[in-house]
Amino acid sequence: MSARDSLLTVLAEAASQDPARMQSAVTQLQQWEATPQFNATLQDIFYDKTIDTNIRWQAIIYLKNGIDKYWRKLAKNAISPEEKAAIRSRLLTALDEEQKPLATQNAVLISKIARFDFPMEWPDLLSSLLEIVRSSTASESDPRARLVQQRSLYTLHLIVKGLISKTLASGRKQFQQAAPELFTNVVNIYVRYVDALFATNTTNIESLSGCLETSHMALKCLRRVVVHGFPEFSTSEGPIAFFRLALEHLQKFMAFKESIPEQCSFLVTAVDSHIKLIGKFYLDLMDAHPRQFILTPGAAEVLRFYWGLLAGNGDEHAAPPAQTTLIQGLQLVKKTLKDPQFILTDKDPEPVVVRCRHIIENEFMTPETTNKLAEILITKYMRLTEDDLEEWDSNPEEWALEDEADSWKYQLRPCAEKVFMDLLSSHRAQLSPLLVQLAGSTANMPDLFLKDSIYCAIGLGSHALYDAIDFDSWLNGQLSQEVQNADPSFRLIRRRIAWMIGKWVSVNISKAARPTVYTIMLHLLRPQEHMAVRLAAAQNLKTCIDDWDFEAATFAPFLEQSVHGLKHLTGEVEEPESRMKILSCMSMIVERMDEHIAPYSQQILEILPPLWQAATDQNLLQSAILVIMTKLIESLKSQSMGLHHMVMPLIRLSVDPTQEAHVYLMEDGFELWLATLKTASQSTDELMSLVPAAVSLLSEGMDHMRNMLKILQSYLMLDAERAFQSAGPSLINAVAGIISEGLRSEASVSIMQFMDLAALTCPIRITGDLYISSGLLSKVLSIIMAKKETNVVLTQYLCFLARLAVEDSAYLSNAVDSVGQQFGQPSLLPMLIDLWMEKFDNVSHPKHRKLHAMGLTAMMRTANAAVLEYLPRLVCIWGDVLNEVNENGTGDSLVYWRETQEDEDDNSEETAEVIRRRDLLRRDPVHTTNLGQYVKASIGECERLNGGAEAFQQQWLSKVDPLMLSTLTPLLG
Repeated sequence: MSARDSLLTVLAEAASQDPARMQSAVTQLQQWEATPQFNATLQDIFYDKTIDTNIRWQAIIYLKNGIDKYWRKLAKNAISPEEKAAIRSRLLTALDEEQKPLATQNAVLISKIARFDFPMEWPDLLSSLLEIVRSSTASESDPRARLVQQRSLYTLHLIVKGLISKTLASGRKQFQQAAPELFTNVVNIYVRYVDALFATNTTNIESLSGCLETSHMALKCLRRVVVHGFPEFSTSEGPIAFFRLALEHLQKFMAFKESIPEQCSFLVTAVDSHIKLIGKFYLDLMDAHPRQFILTPGAAEVLRFYWGLLAGNGDEHAAPPAQTTLIQGLQLVKKTLKDPQFILTDKDPEPVVVRCRHIIENEFMTPETTNKLAEILITKYMRLTEDDLEEWDSNPEEWALEDEADSWKYQLRPCAEKVFMDLLSSHRAQLSPLLVQLAGSTANMPDLFLKDSIYCAIGLGSHALYDAIDFDSWLNGQLSQEVQNADPSFRLIRRRIAWMIGKWVSVNISKAARPTVYTIMLHLLRPQEHMAVRLAAAQNLKTCIDDWDFEAATFAPFLEQSVHGLKHLTGEVEEPESRMKILSCMSMIVERMDEHIAPYSQQILEILPPLWQAATDQNLLQSAILVIMTKLIESLKSQSMGLHHMVMPLIRLSVDPTQEAHVYLMEDGFELWLATLKTASQSTDELMSLVPAAVSLLSEGMDHMRNMLKILQSYLMLDAERAFQSAGPSLINAVAGIISEGLRSEASVSIMQFMDLAALTCPIRITGDLYISSGLLSKVLSIIMAKKETNVVLTQYLCFLARLAVEDSAYLSNAVDSVGQQFGQPSLLPMLIDLWMEKFDNVSHPKHRKLHAMGLTAMMRTANAAVLEYLPRLVCIWGDVLNEVNENGTGDSLVYWRETQEDEDDNSEETAEVIRRRDLLRRDPVHTTNLGQYVKASIGECERLNGGAEAFQQQWLSKVDPLMLSTLTPLLG
């Protein structure tokens, strides 16, 4: 059996409906896919129309995937140049494929290869394809030629789409070089078929359909060729002509649509596609080349045409424009208002910008047009409708969520609101009086939809109107009265008032008016209010609380009612997104009210378990529950101990890597875990049971290292000995596992800061053997002696050794000697002392300098002559450190405390952990040991170990500079 026949057989198996046969075939194809001629054979099978369609489909799919994996020159098992050339040579021979799905895949295949190989490996691609397009167009009466024309135009469209996606400058330049030829050929086809369309009788459905299909595909190509192929298109004759022609055709298409018979709705759809595509063409031009767009002759006519559609200036008997066309018009207007390239600078404005501004302000956005635009936006496009109210009543939650979504590019009303904001921002002085006048006209306005639209405009324009409208007076007067109007039809206005307050609260609502704000919001949060209104009140209550000028004391009288109202609302909503928004508001209240929330914490806690149960497959909602739980723990501080029975299962679930949900919950779980530890007043069995989980996550590598080190630090401060009893060996092994050369400096420093805390909180009698058996001490010494790390990292490693030396210098000396034997360096200890002293000047903080000095001093309590040789250098260090800091009698100094822990944002927050940390520092030998007395005692110990004071003086102190000794003596006291 030939290779082709074998491949055919396997492809037939892959096309079967039997899962077992399919899996076996897939496995075989994966084994063959890197073999020579595999892809060429797939192409041969695909082009053989006598083969079953399902098998051909499998062939083209595997061929397309093979191109992705193996066509690049540097790919592993890359396709050979000879096989590539053979594949390329046949690609344009199968453009007469009758079956559209197969033809589409073939076009995708050609475009993928074109993106790799044009123009270097396939220079004649475009010319060859354009010749096929031209010849097939010339013979369009032949059905086969007509088919080839459609397939080749679609292929050309995909090729252009692929080529413009190249990001390198060379790729863009290559496309720009090919663009003129592409443009000339495709624009001729487009014009030919559009002219034929408008000349055809509307009863000739087949001819109309053919013209629309061809012109649409040509227009898709032209759109991208002009936008991406002519960087200076405003001075290019062909693109300028097409720019004007597109507007002419746009007008004709809109008129032509009216003449299509009612029974031919598919033709209306095709014409609408042309209208939409021309709109995309203008929008793409404005996005890519805003200045070029404005400077192109005819640009003002394009803008005025869309303005006419928006203003409804056309034939009153004509059908209104499609919503998509209106959105495109609004987006074009928005671009002229807000694009950064049209902004004039104060100094030396660019002449091209001055010209653009002149065209925009004199030929399009005149003062009259500006006022008219603001008027139609408010009265026409920003209005809610009866359909909106029906949606309110049938599904208020979904409506509220859609209203808050960022969908302005696709929906008319949100797009109009965006345009209005930009219009007001750029014409504030002109439009502010108009809006003030509109606000004053709303008092007894019967048209509630118009009233809502005006309120919307005032809310959107809050930053521009802050000094034009006395919002406090309006709030205390008209708005407070309107909120009390319980008429069902007035729900529209009640909701908008809640929304509007949310927009103004951070702009210009005084502290004195805040009680009125809270009263209104809580009134709208009542259970008897309409659901859409309550959701708006909850959302904007959060905005009011999450404000710079929020004061807990002012909100305290409203706290109980707000918790009660939000709790009721949580139980009534059904959408997970709604619950998340309500929980977010509740979290903000808990965070800002802090300890004031304690009396109401039980009410909040009551709703969380059922919510968690209902959210088993809703990870974002579970995440929101973890967040509010964290806020509660932080607010309740030591009182949160009573919540541990609820918290521990949540932490355990959210950080368990075997649970599917951990991907979404882990970060919030870490925050809850850390908050629980920080606020715990004592260690408990529940808390300590999670230590092994923390160690396990730390041992997995760098992904969770930062969070786990923070959590384990909290455990050490809470109960270090118990933590080591629970998971000591695995903890030290985990730290030893992640220590290595080449770690980022921040990671190395964090690890050694953790080990410094471990050495401070847990005595060597518990940890000493673990440091040696785990290989941690060996790794630390190896990294130090290699001297490849930065000085910041090396001094942090040495800081850990200083801790060990201060506690038990004999332990460290023996450990270093033992490691030295392993390294084959029996003199490792003096080498370490030498390096340590060399790096001492790289230590900057007085506290750390004292710790290093104490560690080095402790290592000198020896009879080891090789170590004592460094005594003269140590005397210099003593002098430096004792001269730097004026310690009190106990050895403490204020300068030692000036070191902010990165995880303590506010030391005034008296959490249990802040107290523990402060107490721990008070017990730190750096704070409790007088360095002068420590040095004096160490010299005495050295004298004892080295034959007495006289012998020590003769053998070692005599080598010290007498001047240094005389300077040091008074410092020792």
